[in-house]
Amino acid sequence: MATLMLGLTGYVLLSIPVFLVLMLFAGLTRSTRLRRAAEVLVLSACAALLVLVSERALEKPLLWAVAVMLVAVLVFGATRVVKTWRDTY
Repeated sequence: MATLMLGLTGYVLLSIPVFLVLMLFAGLTRSTRLRRAAEVLVLSACAALLVLVSERALEKPLLWAVAVMLVAVLVFGATRVVKTWRDTY
């Protein structure tokens, strides 16, 4: 379990600069594919962070508020991405 948590932590930390680079190139090239890839990356990082926070929330109940906010961000973001993809195709 510790290896999984370490891997998720590394993924979340690595996704931040990758997201910034993707959005930079998406803004410069006006590429829809890069923007969508960045959105999916953020949503997957949010899901990974939700797993980390919910595991820690078993020890510290105050973190459940953070977990609920992450679920709200994940649901809102996924809804937005699906709506955007539906409008495009």
